[in-house]
Formats: sequence, C-alpha cells, structure tokens
Amino acid sequence: MTGKLVTLRLDGDLKHQGFQVILEIGFEGERPQVELQGHLPPDPELASFLQQWQQSYGGLGIQSRIRPQEIVYGGSVNRLENCRQLGRKLGDRFNDWLQSASFQRLDLRLREELQRTDLIRIVLRSSHIDVRQLPWYLWDLIQRFPQAELVLSAPTFEQTGVPECYAHASRQTVRILAILGHSADIDVESDRQRLMNLPYAEVTFLAQPRRQQVNDHLWEQPWDILFFAGHSQTKGEAGRIYLNPQDSLTLEELSYGLQRAIAQGLQLAIFNSCDGLGLAQELEHLHIPQVIVMREPVPDPIAQAFLNYFLTAFASGLPLHLAVRQARERLQGLEDEFPYASWLPVLCQAPNVLPPTWDGLRGYTDPLATHEVPPRNTIALASILVIGLVWGLQTLGFLQSLELQTFDQLMRLRPAERVDDRILVVTIDEADIEYQDVQGMARHGSLSDQALVQLLQKVNPYQPRAVGLDIFHDFEFAPELATMLNQMPAFVATCEIAATADNPHTIAAPPTTKKENLGFSDVPVDPHYVIRRQFLGMTSVTECPTSQSLSLRLAMHYLKAEAEIQLQRNTKGEIQMGRAIFPKLPYNAGGYQLPVDEAKGYQILLNYRQAEPERVSLRSILNGELDSQLLNLVRDRIILIGVTNSKDVHLTPYDRGNLADRMSGVIVHAHMISQIISAVLDQRPLLRWLPQWGELFWMSACALVGAALVQIGSSNSGLSSRSLFMIGLRLAIAIALIYGICFGLLVIGWWLPFVSAALALSIGGSSVVLMHSLNQSNSHSVYGGRRYYALSQLPPQ
Repeated sequence: MTGKLVTLRLDGDLKHQGFQVILEIGFEGERPQVELQGHLPPDPELASFLQQWQQSYGGLGIQSRIRPQEIVYGGSVNRLENCRQLGRKLGDRFNDWLQSASFQRLDLRLREELQRTDLIRIVLRSSHIDVRQLPWYLWDLIQRFPQAELVLSAPTFEQTGVPECYAHASRQTVRILAILGHSADIDVESDRQRLMNLPYAEVTFLAQPRRQQVNDHLWEQPWDILFFAGHSQTKGEAGRIYLNPQDSLTLEELSYGLQRAIAQGLQLAIFNSCDGLGLAQELEHLHIPQVIVMREPVPDPIAQAFLNYFLTAFASGLPLHLAVRQARERLQGLEDEFPYASWLPVLCQAPNVLPPTWDGLRGYTDPLATHEVPPRNTIALASILVIGLVWGLQTLGFLQSLELQTFDQLMRLRPAERVDDRILVVTIDEADIEYQDVQGMARHGSLSDQALVQLLQKVNPYQPRAVGLDIFHDFEFAPELATMLNQMPAFVATCEIAATADNPHTIAAPPTTKKENLGFSDVPVDPHYVIRRQFLGMTSVTECPTSQSLSLRLAMHYLKAEAEIQLQRNTKGEIQMGRAIFPKLPYNAGGYQLPVDEAKGYQILLNYRQAEPERVSLRSILNGELDSQLLNLVRDRIILIGVTNSKDVHLTPYDRGNLADRMSGVIVHAHMISQIISAVLDQRPLLRWLPQWGELFWMSACALVGAALVQIGSSNSGLSSRSLFMIGLRLAIAIALIYGICFGLLVIGWWLPFVSAALALSIGGSSVVLMHSLNQSNSHSVYGGRRYYALSQLPPQ
C-alpha cells in the first residue's frame, strides 16, 4: 500500500480573522476517508514574533545567496544569540497556537488515524504568506512520526495531462537542466560537482547564461529536473533570479518556456538560492508538480550541504518529501554556526501529485500505488489457506477439547424443560443399605434379593410399563425372586460388555436370564471422563449376551406398550422407531475427533434434559411411607432401580466443577431412556451434526466473513489504532454472533462447531490485517523504489 495523505486547508489570515481549517485524511491517490473542520484563532503576537525573527535572521550578516549588492559581513555573537532567543519565542508561540482548543480535535484525530510506521505526506494548502513562513516543522506531530513531512501547496490546482514522453519506454537517466547563475562571493562550483556525480543522471549545465539560452533549452527538449544555483530574492510575492551580473528575471518573464517544460515532463524545480517562497508561488501558478526552495536567505555552506544531503537521499531511493526531510534535519548539525538552518528548505507540491522517486524519474512506470487493498482473489487465497489450517487443526484433534467444553457450556445455557413423568428412579444410597441390614436382609451387594422382592411386590400391582435394574447381579437370583421375574416380561436386568483400558473386566448377566430381559449398561466416555454419548447397540459377548443397551431395552418396552412401536432399520441402516430416526455418530461428528475404536457400536449424542427425573428412595417404598402415592408414582411408568452414592457419580455437560453437579449412573441412564421415548413420542429433537462438507462450508463462511469484516474496516480507515480497534470490535461482535448461532441451533438439535468457526473467522480477519501490514511494509520499499506517478492517474480533489 502507499502512504497516507493529510491535507490541511487554511483560509483566513493570521492577525485578524484566524483560519478556518479543513482536515482531510486518506491514502495517496484516493479520495479522503476523513474530513473534519476546525479553526485556528487570530494571533497578532505570533505574526509579530515571525516578523521579528525574520528581521533578526536577515540582520545576522552571514554570507548568503541573496542578491549580491545586499550582502553584509560581520555578524556578531549578540546578534546570533538574539536570533536564537527570538526563534525560541516564535517556536513556543507557534506550538501554543496549535494547542488552541478549536484545533485540538483535528490534532487528536490525526494521531488516532496515523501510525508511526506510516509514510505520511502533510499538505498545507494556503496562499497566505505568513502561514507559509511559519516553522511548521516544530509541530510535535511531525516530530512524533518519523516518516512524515509537511509540504506547502496552493489552495487551488489545475489538473494537467500526462506528458507524452512518459508513455514511452523507460529511459536510463534523469534529465537535469542545471542553471548556474550569478555567483559573486558564493561557490556554485560545489553544486556542479555534486550534480555531476549523480548516478543515472544526464546533466546539462548553463553557466551564467543569457535569458535567451535558458528559454531555448526549456523549449527544445524535455527535462525531469530544473536546478538553479546563484543569487535570488523575493520582493512582495514575486521572486527574481540573477542569471549573470547583468541579467535577472522573474519567472513570469520565463513563463512560456516553463510551461513548455512542464508540458514535456518537468517534475521538479530546485532553487538552491535565497528567499525562494516567491519563486515557489509563481511556479505553482504554472502548475509545476514539485519545487524545492529556501524560505529565507540561505548561507552558502548551508546551500551546499543541503544539496549534497538531499541528492544523496533522493538518489538512494527515498521518496521526494522524505529525502527533503532527511536533508533538512541533517542541517541541524551546522546550526552552531548557522542558526535555524534546518528551518530553511521547503518543499512545495501540487496537491494531486504523488512524490516521485529517483528511479521513477528515470522512467520506470508502475500503476498508481493507491491504497492496495488485497484483491479479492488474494483474500480468497488467504481464506483457503486459513480454512486448510483450521481444518487441519480440527481433523488432527487439537480443537476437540475446546469444542467439547464449548458444547457443555451451550448445553447448560439451554432453557429448562419439564420433568419427564414417564420415569421413576428408585434410588439406593447408604441409608437404604443400612435399612436392609437393620431389617436382616442378606445382601450380596447394594441390593438384597429379599429387598427387590418386596419392592416388586409393592409396585407390580400398579402396573408399571417396565422395571429396570441398573445394578449388576452376576449370580443366581434367589428362588422366590427368580419365580417372580419369570412372570415379568418387562423386567430388564443389566450386564457389562466392553473390556476397555479403563475397565478391563466384563460383568456377566444374571444366570438363566433371557436375552429379551437383558440390556448392557456400557456408556461411552469422552476424554476427562465426561458422558456426552450413549449406546443403543453393541456386539454382544458370551458373558453379556445382549446387543441392546439397558436404556434402549426399557424404552422399547415402554413404546411397545404405548403405541406398538417397534425398532426398525431404514435403508441407510439407521435405527428408526416410529418417525424418529436415530443417526449413528461417526468419529468426527461436530467437534469430535475420536479414535476410530471409540466410535464403535451404535452411538448417538445424549441430549440431556435440564430437569432430572423424579426419584424416591428404596426404604421409603419398603417401609410403607409412600403407599398412598404409589398409584401416581408407578402406574404406566418405567421404574429404574439403581445406586446413588459417591462411588458411582459421573461428569456430564452440566458439571461446573462441584461434586454436587456430578450425576449418578442411574440418573444418566434415566436421561438416556427419556431421550429415546421423547424423540419417538414427543418429537423432541435428537442432537445432530453437519456432514463433513457442511462443516467445511460453515468454517469457510466464517473465514470469509472475518476477512470481509477486516477488509471493510481497512478500506474505510486504513490500519490506524482507531481502525484496528474497530476491526477488533467487529470481529468480537461476529464471534458473539457465531456463538449465538451455535446456541440457537443446539436448542433445536444441531451441533455446529464453535471453536473452529471462531478460529477461522479470527485468523481469516488477522490474515487480511497481516496482508495490509505487509503491503504497508512493502510500500516503504516501493515508495523508495522504481515507481513514477503520473498526474492524470490521480482523481481530482
């Protein structure tokens, strides 16, 4: 990208009205993106300080390049010190003037929009002579930004066409017409030597020429740079140069020749002579692109040093305005002998002209280096790379932990649901175990067969739909219990199939129990032992001869009794009950990237209810405490019996780090049963996920949105601290919106990965910021490299 362009338009006067100020901020070659109005108050004292300093400076008696008959010798120490004191007063008063409240809003906005690394051209557009003579380089804004320079410009400008010569092939040299004028008591020979040593320069010298010679050379061939060294002065607003001891002329007297030279491509005029603001103003009327002059009488050593410093910097590749700044600042090293030497050089530019480079003047042409927003195909390429990166992170499982944590958070945020009144959990805790012991019941675990007989005798008269025992019983039932269970087709016992690294032991089913009355209690566990999935089916083993889970078996008993609904397989091999299809969970569903072995069996996501099922304790039923309520508690319900103690608790999405948040295994199974029944009978949504191509599309869309948000922000405001803040705010809002989308879809049963989407959006946006930064860095080399900018390529202002 190219540099920033700041334009300050000042209309008014210094002593009486003050100045109406219009500030424009944008990029070189573009219309401004910011336009503000302010005011600088009248300051007669500042005008007086300026006049006093000019008189003091002019009276130093230092040998200069002003008209020879006015040269005076013999400056004194007192005069030097007086000039320095007046200069300090002028500088202090000038900065106080810029601190005016009516101007501060503009000053602060400038500091918000600009960055220290920006290439900045500050164009001061005013015709008021006092404004042009003020020491603008003392403005601390210019001091703060090392690649900024203030240039003077006319308040009006007439666009000119592109010189025909620049449409042709590049030349190898910069064409310079050097006029060495009247040089009494000054050394212009050093200027000649410096020009002769320039790389890739074709210099034509005219030593103390006649007026006709100058005019003929301007007409006869094109020039890139016009250079004058010798005596000159400004009277009023008119500048005069001295060609030789007899001839002097104003630029108006040379206007036709200069217009011809400008039409043929003259880009820069350098007047390394005294008191040149009048010369600059006349050349502005001729619409020359750039002029370098000295604003006050210039000592001969300063003129020589400036030319050397400037040409060295310019020929090395710096853009014109930064080469002037570097040369001007180097003059500070001579200010012990020549006070305020660094105030003298000034660059005047037409407002619509980009600063050329040395190589640009040689004819190397490039398209206009406007604010190079990364083109759409580049943004698309960056988005593809971002998508590839995020997709790779997702596929390799690096994002799984964060995705699952976000999934848990979203699950907890869902609205509450009513309790599923089709399930009653009979819990057995330490107090229930103690109750059995006090009653003299012989236990072989947490539940004695005698207690189970008594429990069934209590509930069976009220016709439960099914009874499930979520307690392992790998030994024979007591005869009385076995006889009772044989008469209960809807009783389901449990066993454990899988031998895993965490649990290497298979737990057998109760002997002689029919397959139809068995369901395995295995539960798939995620990393960090959180339960987010459930099994519907699994390959059976000898010790646990059932392929259906406890939850599925109990739910099927209920559904068969309720609506004669049977389990079927559709054409895709998916389990279907009624109209409800239970999608089988692949290893890479949603935010998962499971090892393939952990995705075996028929698994689905567990869509927990916010409300837990109703529960009663074993002892409250056995001791008759609930006899009057058993009808309402038991009839047409699934009765699930299980242990609730601290040894059988599990992490779920609802766990917030407290032991109280953990869920007993029997309650987890109740949620699983409820999910199946609710999906079939109530059309409660099952949790689903996008196919891989859908997730890729989702991620791609987020990456493109992130890139687009940054693109919009940068094209409007560049990459200033303010725009970076706004870009960050946009991205934060977009991430919050993605979070809201993920939450809303989860409520209706769709799990979209949030972390990968937010990461794609963030990296997509950051990649465009990086591209802008790289473009900005490149602009430093491009700006100082082989670019030439033609006037007609710029939009009119």
